[in-house]
Formats: sequence, structure tokens, C-alpha cells
Amino acid sequence: MLLAGRELFEEHGFSTVGIDAVAQRAGVSHGTFYTWFDSKEALLREIVSEVARDIFSATSIGSRLPPDAAYARIEAANRSFLRAVTRHSRILRVLDSLADTREDFRGLRLEIRESFVQRGMEGLIRLQHLGLADPLLPPRATASALGAMVESFAHLWQDPVEGLDEAAAVDVLTRLWAGAIGLAPSAWPGGDRTSAPDTEAVADGEARTD
Repeated sequence: MLLAGRELFEEHGFSTVGIDAVAQRAGVSHGTFYTWFDSKEALLREIVSEVARDIFSATSIGSRLPPDAAYARIEAANRSFLRAVTRHSRILRVLDSLADTREDFRGLRLEIRESFVQRGMEGLIRLQHLGLADPLLPPRATASALGAMVESFAHLWQDPVEGLDEAAAVDVLTRLWAGAIGLAPSAWPGGDRTSAPDTEAVADGEARTD
């Protein structure tokens, strides 16, 4: 049911898709739909929630990298986020179109963003405690601003007009993020903020740890 609904919403938009169409695509009866969901709004909420869980999980670095490997952790999270948003871009656009006009879906979008802001806050506070980030930055406002930057860029980057491959896009995002939090020079690759990180090497290293 989730796959059928997602395919139809992505293909035709939310407003034009009816419950009968979802049931037919899923190969079930109209009545069976209601044993799972009480409306197509409920179906979309579950689809989007599943997508949000996937993106959150994909961008959780956890123990894959040491806590003090600040630059590498930021870079890995940015790379994973770009890939995850690209993977789910069509259904995320459906959510965004509804969130602009409907309060219930606006609330869902804010709820999803809040989980990422909270994690960003925790990461920044950890770096501040380690002496690797500007201690004067307010964690919530900083995490919210940087999260909005990455989210917006992830959508814009998919437009060929940007002309950036993945490695270049990750490099831009990571440099901006690290610079914005005042990441200590010693935490940059080579201990030098002006050094260009080898993003392909980092990506290979990340792949080997997964």
C-alpha cells in the first residue's frame, strides 16, 4: 500500500490521486485500504514518515567515525544527506507543495526538521565542549540555520544548472558548515583550513567502514 501510494503521488501529485486508484495499484479492494488507513492524508503521512526515518538513519554517523573527527563527521553527514534527499526527492516535493498550503502537512514538515535540528544541536554542543567549535554560538539557532542551508542546497543541487558533481557539492557544504561553526584549524584536514580535502578518498574510506 505504501509503495503504491508513493508511486501514484509522485506520478500525479496528491490532489488528483484517489483512494480507488491507490487500492487498484496495490491490488487490494477499496475496503481493504481502510483497514490500514482512514484517509489518503494518513497514507501520505506514513509514507513521508518512513522517508524521514530513512534519511535520519542514513545521515547518522554514530560510531563510524571518532567523536573528535569533526570535519570528517560533517563531511560524511553532508554526503549521506545529499544522496538520501536525491533518492527521495519526488515524494519530498509532494510534501513541500502541500506544506505550503495545509497546516497539517506544514506541521509534519516542521516535525521532521526538528529531529535534524536537535541532532545538529547535540553535535555542535559536543564540539563546543571539545573546544573545536565557537563556544559563543547559540546551538539551536546555529543548527537550524545550517540545517536549512543544507536542506535547500540538497534540492537545488539536483538542478543541472548548479554544475557540481557530488564530491564538489559535499566539499562546498562541508567547508561552509565547518567555517560557520568556527571549527578549530587543527580539526580541518591537514590541520589547515585552506587545505582542500580529498573528498574521493574520504568517500572511499566511508564506504569501507559501512
